[in-house]
This record gives sequence, structure tokens and C-alpha cells, in this order.
Amino acid sequence: MPIKKEISKLLNSLKTPNKIIPYLKKKIRKKLYLTEEKFLEDFFNKKEKKYIIQIGGNDGIQNDPLRKYFVKKNNYKAIIFEPLNYYFECLVKLYEGREDIKIEKTGISNFNGIKELYFIKPAVADQMNGDGPMNNWAHGQGSFDKKIIEFYIENNKFRGEKYKKNIKFYKESIESEEIKIIKLSDIYIPDNMETLLVIDVQGFELEVIESINFNNAPKYIFYEDDLKDNPKAEKIKLILKKNNYKYIGGEHDLIYKKM
Repeated sequence: MPIKKEISKLLNSLKTPNKIIPYLKKKIRKKLYLTEEKFLEDFFNKKEKKYIIQIGGNDGIQNDPLRKYFVKKNNYKAIIFEPLNYYFECLVKLYEGREDIKIEKTGISNFNGIKELYFIKPAVADQMNGDGPMNNWAHGQGSFDKKIIEFYIENNKFRGEKYKKNIKFYKESIESEEIKIIKLSDIYIPDNMETLLVIDVQGFELEVIESINFNNAPKYIFYEDDLKDNPKAEKIKLILKKNNYKYIGGEHDLIYKKM
């Protein structure tokens, strides 16, 4: 469709002018940049050997963008960091016998030490789908900040009346474990492979990225961008830009490539 006709069609479909710019930005981004799914498909189809570092493995299934690629062995090796005992055991069982996938019971942040990590008791998380969607979302809630988990519990009120009645109980079911923390700079990243870092740590992506040794850094960084306009989100982008990373795609998860 000619550009003038396309713009005209867009303008006619919008009720108020102030919606035009965000709408066009979103449309342009979709056309110019890779989606998360397309990027991962292209990455795993590469003939070169690959090395993947996943921070925040959870159970390896729930909302995990890498699961479909990790089902079968291929020309890659991976290391998954999951510090919570319950989910660490889930991963160990899931990838039992897989010498190509290593599971580490460790957290990653911008310091070395011990820190308290909050999460929803797994038996309670099983009950928190409410009226749907049935995506076991509550199993993905692990954070150094208890208030972040409480926020997401409140944010899921759309799951129905029964869910809303149990919100107090859900908040009371938040537990914590003391976990070991290391920096990403403590991990050697091979320079003779296509390397990918995937981060999903409930609002603490900045702290993981701050721990990178950019002299030994992955080629691609793929991280969850739940914070959006939060100062942390902007700081991440500044750090990546300073270290010669360029945005190449993604909306919910952002993807950067080292240039």
C-alpha cells in the first residue's frame, strides 16, 4: 500500500490526534525490528556453536522463551542460574542427563554475598490462576523486593472474584530464602561462539547488567523490560549504549546486539 494511503488509513482509524504518535511508533517498530520469537528462532538456527546464559530459570517451563529450543540437543551449551531450591530442583529434574545444560543454584547481581529472595509458596502459586489465563504466572514471581511480588498479586485482580477474595492470603503466602549471589563477571563467557544472555529477574535486570565485565561480554542480551519508564530501565539502555550495544528488537523483552 502506498505510504500516503497507509497514513490516511491510520489517521482515519484513530479517534484523537494524541494517539497518532504512539500508534505509529509501535507500527514502525514492528516493521523495522525483530520480534522476540523471530530473534530466538534465527539465533538457534545459526550453524555456529552457541553458548546461552539464562539468569532466572524458574521451573524451566512456565513462560520460558528458551524451553522449546532446549527440548532437544543441538549445537549449543547452556548454563541456567536459579537460586530458589524448589525451582532449582525442578530444573535439575527437567534436564536430567543433559550434559549440555548446566544448572547453578546461584543468584546473579552486582555484588558477591548472601541476600534474601522472596517468592510465593509453590503450593499456593498452583492455586493462583483464578479464572484464567491458566499460565501458572505466580510461579514466576521471585524478587529481592517483597513489595514487587505484592504489586503483581494486586495487579492480577482481573482473575476473578475468588482470586480477589484471596489476595490477603496470597500475600501472606510470600516466603523467602537466603541465597548465594555472585556477579556475572565471575562467569567466563567463551569468545569463539555465538553468545546470548537471557535475563528475567523481576525488576532487578539493571543489577545483573551492572555486574557484566564488558571485556568478556555476550554478543546478545535479551532481557525482560517490565519497568518501562522507570529510571532503572533508562539506566540499562545507557549502559548498553555506552558499551556499544544496539537495540535490534523485542517489545516485552528487549534484545541488544554488541556491535
